[in-house]
Parts: sequence; C-alpha cells; structure tokens
Amino acid sequence: MPLKKNFQLPAYDCVLCDGCHLETKICWNYICPNFTPLQNVHRNIALLKRELKVTFFMEIITLVTWSIWKIRNDFIFNQRRPSLYRCKQIFKEELNLVFHRAKRKSYFGFADWINSFR
Repeated sequence: MPLKKNFQLPAYDCVLCDGCHLETKICWNYICPNFTPLQNVHRNIALLKRELKVTFFMEIITLVTWSIWKIRNDFIFNQRRPSLYRCKQIFKEELNLVFHRAKRKSYFGFADWINSFR
C-alpha cells in the first residue's frame, strides 16, 4: 500500500473489477463492448476511437474515466460499496451536463448517442 503524508492508500486497482487494473474490460464494456484494453494508454485511446466511431470520443473516454475515479474515491474515502450501476449513473449525469454545454453543430448525433443508454 502506498503511503503519503501519514495516510495509507489501498492499491490502485479498480474497485468495480474485483481487483483488476483500472483499464480492464468490465469497466469499459458499458460504452464499448468490443474493447479489450492494452498496456499502452495511447493505443487504448486509438482503439476506443475506432470502436466508438463518433467525433466526441474523447469526451466519452474522459467521462468514463471520471466516473470510475469518483466510484473509487467513494470507496476509499467514504466507504461506499462500489457498483457498476452507480458508475453508469455518474457517467450518464456527467454526459448530460456536457451535452447541455456543447455547441450543437460540433456534437452532431450526441443526443442520439446519449439516449441509446437509457
């Protein structure tokens, strides 16, 4: 366990994947069922871009990562039991916020993509 300023942190494993690393398939299956993570983050992004086939792929990747991060922090700091359902819920909430701030011309198909998760 890493130790920082007299505060012990648990391992950096994904709390949703039963001890696997953050870039595991189960965390990303929700948005991209065919995604198989690699060790290289740049290749993972390129692979997700190819699989998602949307212009707003980076927003999706960022929000999934953010959702996983929030679940992990709830687990570590608030002792809340992690769940994939809660991760999906956070992802949808954040995605809707991005949609409302986005320029409509830049995000063609964004609303349809969001509605596909309801």
